[in-house]
Amino acid sequence: MIIKSKTISNGYPEWVLDTAKRTVTNFERDTGKKNVTDFHTDYVKDHLRYVASKHPERLQKLVDEGKIIGYLDGLETRAIKAVDRQIEKWKISDKEYQAAIIAEDTLKAVRLVNCLQSMAREIVYDTIIYA
Repeated sequence: MIIKSKTISNGYPEWVLDTAKRTVTNFERDTGKKNVTDFHTDYVKDHLRYVASKHPERLQKLVDEGKIIGYLDGLETRAIKAVDRQIEKWKISDKEYQAAIIAEDTLKAVRLVNCLQSMAREIVYDTIIYA
């Protein structure tokens, strides 16, 4: 889905969001310069797909106001930090992980962290990405 701002600059929409490519293009009014910002994480990809299907008016408003880059940057940062914080909390309290560390069983510790990461991502998807 391509969402264009209503504001036109030098014959082009000032802001263009391409949800499929996960890019935001900005045409500067004064210089006519084209700036493209790419977003590569699954968090942004899945959030854009969700919001485009459920709340396209939200994306249109963010594009029209020129706030879409800040919005997507913030979403990405919040999601990454939330996953990292949750993993760290669980690593401290998880007895199996602590035992693997004490036993210097690196392979088991890595497997457990991967599991914790999957669980944390699931929570983040429910609370941030699909919200």
